[in-house]
Amino acid sequence: MASLSLLRSTYLAGLCAILLTACAGTQATLDSAATDRATFADMGPYEVGVMTLRLQDRSVEIYYPAEKGSSKTLPADVYKQTDPIPSPMLSMLKIPETVDLSQTIPARRDAPAADGERFPVVLFSHGAGGWRGMHGIILSGVASWGFVVASTDYTEYGFSSQFGARPGGDMTRRRENVARAVAATIERLEKESGDPQSRLHSVVDPSRIGAIGHSAGGGTMFGELNNPRIGTIIGWAPVPPQGEITSTTPTMIISGVNDIAIPPSTLEAAFSRLNSPKRYVMIDNMGHNAFSDTCLAIRGGNDLVAVAKQIGLPIPERLFALAQDGCSASDLDTRTGWRVIQHFTVAQLRTSLGTDKTPKGLGPNVANAFDGVTLDYRQNAD
Repeated sequence: MASLSLLRSTYLAGLCAILLTACAGTQATLDSAATDRATFADMGPYEVGVMTLRLQDRSVEIYYPAEKGSSKTLPADVYKQTDPIPSPMLSMLKIPETVDLSQTIPARRDAPAADGERFPVVLFSHGAGGWRGMHGIILSGVASWGFVVASTDYTEYGFSSQFGARPGGDMTRRRENVARAVAATIERLEKESGDPQSRLHSVVDPSRIGAIGHSAGGGTMFGELNNPRIGTIIGWAPVPPQGEITSTTPTMIISGVNDIAIPPSTLEAAFSRLNSPKRYVMIDNMGHNAFSDTCLAIRGGNDLVAVAKQIGLPIPERLFALAQDGCSASDLDTRTGWRVIQHFTVAQLRTSLGTDKTPKGLGPNVANAFDGVTLDYRQNAD
């Protein structure tokens, strides 16, 4: 599989270079060094702050460019994997104190925001069984390249809903609630940006909005394809878009070859249905949960799902398998995978939302820019 992917990627790259077609980008005169370099794989030029906002019925974690020097005056933020568990359930678990379920992220809690610039918004949705904080490491990385990232708790399919604490309801009602939550998140960010007392005052640019979703959250964000306010949608191992697709909103799919939940064949079909401009990144030796902080914890032997199962919590077998998928010692190193995911995500956001006037890091040969990683990269940018 890996060798075929590499051959296919190499063939496409060569064909695009010869024909100078849309597969190589929108302009044939782009600087190849800029288009084929993994420019956005590591932390960007901005330090990162993190804060929590409360909507009417849920919370939102905000990752944003912070004032220079914040990392010297404020500690890196730490959350616990038990944070999304309702208090009554947590009190019954009796997790041993010797188990370290803390996770450090490269962001500073309530740091002053960077001054003098308005940044595009990125809406984010976790997958089934997830919560707003569980992608804090990679979302901090995205924010460091000049974005205000809003990760909302989608309680309809989040952690609590998997155990009956907050049922998601019928599918129609669930989709309506989720769509309202997306709109409420945008509205709250606009309010914060206009409030002189807010940490985000004059920081948010609500005229430029992108969206990212992992797994079920990818389905949520693809449900916004016809939302005229959203300038690009990126699915991380996403549930594919439903129904007829008429939108030409720029899209990107990023996933792993070893995904047991949404395999490459499913996403191949989804990619073929999407209209241009669109991009596709399939990473070898990577599974479904490789996008979350949890994957790093699993490799370290301190993940909540395994601990909960050991002490008797009835974790659904399917959820347990998905939580572990892509996080074993034989899978692609988690941080290596994050570098690939972050690069393509940031490159897509910056290109589609106008930060970069010409695309960077999206050229046909960028698939070869990650040492030790084989990936299948395609694009149709017309």
